Amino acid sequence: MEKLPYHIVHYSRYDPETTTGGVETFARNLRLVFDEVTFMTPERRDFGWVQREKIPVVCDNQRVLDWPEDIPVIGFQHGVGAVKFSATRKFNHWRLQRAQRRAARRRNTLWVACAQWIAETFERLYGSGAAHVIYHPIDIKRFDGKLDNEGSRLILHDARFKHKGRDLIPPLAAHFPDWRFEPLNCAPDDVPDRMRSARAFLHLSRYEGNSIVCNEAMAMNLPCFFTRVGLMQDRDRPQDVYLIDPDVAYHDLPQLKEEVGRFLDSLATTTYAPRQWTLAHATHQQSRATWQAVMDDFAQQFR
Repeated sequence: MEKLPYHIVHYSRYDPETTTGGVETFARNLRLVFDEVTFMTPERRDFGWVQREKIPVVCDNQRVLDWPEDIPVIGFQHGVGAVKFSATRKFNHWRLQRAQRRAARRRNTLWVACAQWIAETFERLYGSGAAHVIYHPIDIKRFDGKLDNEGSRLILHDARFKHKGRDLIPPLAAHFPDWRFEPLNCAPDDVPDRMRSARAFLHLSRYEGNSIVCNEAMAMNLPCFFTRVGLMQDRDRPQDVYLIDPDVAYHDLPQLKEEVGRFLDSLATTTYAPRQWTLAHATHQQSRATWQAVMDDFAQQFR
């Protein structure tokens, strides 16, 4: 697929070349959309070069505050700090909430979000709803939906942190000894094959913006058991997944076990096909088309 003929800067806290994470994966994937992407961080940025060359800058949401207001930027809303703080009560997420509130007032900023719920929440909280929504695009050739999991008893999860269900996995594994609950825990290049051999994917998160790993699991057409957070709150959310309320997951272990049991039983009788949502909403072709609309809007507003 032909890339968009632009040179852009992606600006975030960490270098996407050396750091893993959702924002960094997003940044690296921009190179599949644009002809050239330069990565900048607080330790490595060049305001003068950006101004002279008129290079569009895509900033990780609150990082728009690091740029002089006379430089127009695209602020990308990956998630809502206020909602994240309410779920985790962590001090760093309180600081994120405060920074995003300040960032919402920045002039010369075009806001873009990765989910409808994020755009709507920022509009409600701060009046800075996104002009465009771009779902995280998935490489549907790598995540091809071709499973090799006949007879598999493997349930994959990505419960790396407490608010992503880390403490919920051990009691579930003990309650369902006929199933193997294992972390994804592999190099990014190995994720499709790791998923290919699984029977299902489980993600018990208290908070998400729009989880890339959940999108990848859906693209692989894995049966998915999710909490109703992040993308699962959108009007156009995926329908062919098993959803529960995060309060059930975190405050009612007997009910969680019952719901997981129903899901595991359903694997023998129900054909889940979440890949269809990915093909309809989150391919690189769709991402490219919406990014072109963003670039057109940016050029018109900040000529």
